[in-house]
Amino acid sequence: MSAGSCLVVMYHYVRDTRTTEFPQIRALPPESFEQQLDWLQSTHVVVTNQDLETALDGGAPLPQSAALLTFDDGFVDHFETVWPALRKRGLAGTFFLSQDGAGAAPRLLGVHKTHFLLAALGADAFGRAVLAECNRDRIPDERRAVFGLDRWEDTGERAIKQLLNYDLPFDEAERVLDALFTRHVGDAAAFARRLYLSDAMVREMADGAMTFGYHTRSHRMLSRLDRSEQAAEIKAGIGWIRRLTGQQTVPFCYPWGGRQTYTEDTLRLLGDAGYSHAFNTVRRRAALGA
Repeated sequence: MSAGSCLVVMYHYVRDTRTTEFPQIRALPPESFEQQLDWLQSTHVVVTNQDLETALDGGAPLPQSAALLTFDDGFVDHFETVWPALRKRGLAGTFFLSQDGAGAAPRLLGVHKTHFLLAALGADAFGRAVLAECNRDRIPDERRAVFGLDRWEDTGERAIKQLLNYDLPFDEAERVLDALFTRHVGDAAAFARRLYLSDAMVREMADGAMTFGYHTRSHRMLSRLDRSEQAAEIKAGIGWIRRLTGQQTVPFCYPWGGRQTYTEDTLRLLGDAGYSHAFNTVRRRAALGA
């Protein structure tokens, strides 16, 4: 790998699911996370977000075999499990927050209602419940490769995610998920307070050299929004992260992150707002200047 490239390693849930009410949630166990850190430290140089920004701005290049650790969605896992592991090793990570899922009264985001309903019901039962709530007899055939198929997902699970996140109108998807979550899991507001980082946790992590970035206001797919709607999802992020953490620069991460989940308007809006850089989920090494 050249000095001008970087392996970006993305994480979401990092938890011991055996100790939770949702053992089927797809999470990385803490012992596996530690093993991955062992491997990364033995084969790569783990860099900070500031190192990456410096290289992007034409300063000192990244070291050979650079790797950056990123964590999406602002879960309490990141405070309870990830941060202690990084701090013990003298490492730093970059954590991306959606503003609606933060603060004293966080809102449980639709993407996470979907995750926990899948964990509670299983893909088949969840699919049937969604269709019944929508008054539909079947899930539409997948015609668009909006979501890349991950090897741990079956086609039924991917199809129901596409229906909820891409095909249904936002208001209808929210209505369906609210109804099913209340029926099968419980109170969404109380669940959100347990799931997401509090402001105090974010500040403590920021004081401990962790970097925070923005993941839109509500985790809606940006390519489904017009320019003004995208602006409403993007523009407030820099000021909010700066007030919360004291950072001067703020990176961005696209929800879902595939090539069809954002647009040219998104890129212009991010540049106009002043984000330092943005991450997608295309599976290749990040080449600086490419």
